[in-house]
Amino acid sequence: MSKVKNAFAAALVFVIAGAMSAEQATLVADSMRYDPAAAVITASGSVHVTHPDGEIFGDNGSGSVDGRDFEIHGSVKGHFRDNDGVPVNLECADAYLNTENDGFRTLIAKGSAILTKRAEKLSADSITWNSAGDAYSALGDVLGDFEAYSIDADAVSRDARIFSARAVRKFYEKARKMTMSANSANGVIINEQVSELVATGNVVITAPDKNGSLTRATGSKGVYSLDSGTVVITGRATITQTGRKLNSERIVYYVDTGRIDATGSPALTFETER
Repeated sequence: MSKVKNAFAAALVFVIAGAMSAEQATLVADSMRYDPAAAVITASGSVHVTHPDGEIFGDNGSGSVDGRDFEIHGSVKGHFRDNDGVPVNLECADAYLNTENDGFRTLIAKGSAILTKRAEKLSADSITWNSAGDAYSALGDVLGDFEAYSIDADAVSRDARIFSARAVRKFYEKARKMTMSANSANGVIINEQVSELVATGNVVITAPDKNGSLTRATGSKGVYSLDSGTVVITGRATITQTGRKLNSERIVYYVDTGRIDATGSPALTFETER
């Protein structure tokens, strides 16, 4: 049997197996090999996999004949849709696809992985994404640029409304131009905005006042609320503004107005001219 006929036979098996679950998946490549003992298809050269959620391209790949698992390598590009039908695009060196029992698919992208959705962009050493919707985890030099905020961290994950990050070098809230760094951060996302963010460990928060001068707050814990526009700092809380410094057990900073409330032995230091 020729190379072309071998390729056609392997692709046909892939399609029939996928159709058993009321879905169809197709595999096209320059050449293919089917191992009936292992029930595995190996493909090389211009590999193209399509399934109901989208398509993915690469140089070579292999997967189970039932279409549930497939890995693809070399200049990988993918085009998918999440559960709401929103386009999601992928670039990476290696990708691994798995179909779960509930019909959703998990995609693991490794090697300079970039995931884009509308105007949003997420890049990292490794990204795991689920087609069910807003569920992902990213590891290693994570850079995320989203509608209302951006983040630079070692690890970032989101599961629907729940957001978390580790080793946060910079979290930037775009509307208030507020930045934050911390050992870790956990929050809630509503309407694609971070409604609440709890940062712990070496917390540093900066925000400009109405005159453009920066206010800098530090402590062991910081809680930001979008609705109230406040940052609550505790644990050796310190807030520094031009010419003055405030230390207290608990400090509430109102980002929009610049108001400060301090409780728990507050001490204010002023710079004076000689």
